[in-house]
Amino acid sequence: MTKEEALSLMQEAYAGPGSTNEGTFAGDILRACADAIAQMWSMDVDGLARRAFVSTAVGDWLTAVCADRGVERMDGEDDDSLRQRTLKKLSGSPTSGNADHYVQWCCSVPQVLRAKVFPLKRGPGTVDVTIVDADGRAPDEELLSAAQAVVDAQRPVGVDAKVTAPTETPIQISASVTLMDGAQIETVTAQLQTEMTEFLKEIALNTQTVSYAKALRLLLDCAGVADVTGFTLNGSGESLVLDEDTVGVCGEILLEEVS
Repeated sequence: MTKEEALSLMQEAYAGPGSTNEGTFAGDILRACADAIAQMWSMDVDGLARRAFVSTAVGDWLTAVCADRGVERMDGEDDDSLRQRTLKKLSGSPTSGNADHYVQWCCSVPQVLRAKVFPLKRGPGTVDVTIVDADGRAPDEELLSAAQAVVDAQRPVGVDAKVTAPTETPIQISASVTLMDGAQIETVTAQLQTEMTEFLKEIALNTQTVSYAKALRLLLDCAGVADVTGFTLNGSGESLVLDEDTVGVCGEILLEEVS
């Protein structure tokens, strides 16, 4: 609400003596009030809806609205990761020990980023749940045990539920790179390693396809890169498809600078 809108509403509602024109006693009082209302609106009211929902809140507001829905921000976790974890939890329908329930139980454990359920993997009456840690990688024994303890306390009687770690598959990148003036191949390599690590974290247990096009785009978007040829993932010029209980991790990056 603007100052003019607030003033117009108050002028319409004013039933006191005298004029509300600027310069009159009533007019100056109404304008001061309108100014205060406009400031309060801009600071406290306008945008409140955006701050109150998981899909639009940011920063401390996002931390608060996610916590209200049972999802705590992990140490160092950015807004996008927290938002995705919370929306995934809200989109599921956990009931009576179904797959969504196992995901919810595991992801309630701090440092568990994501979980994937494999019903009947070891036969009738079995449920396997593969989890990744906050970095999208195979968890250590301590985290596995913590998630297993939560599942054991919640699983339906008679179900053989096992929390497992995924197999890590290193993703090696090779390419010939043409650099812009002043760029260094070492700097490009370091940036690509950071970007590739984040990309693999994002897709861990979400999809088994490591997109060739997206990985190539990460390199092309690195500062100082003018052109790329001979780009491969694990020696292939195509996307990689990992096994269902496997996650990709950033392997060796071999970039050759060409003129």
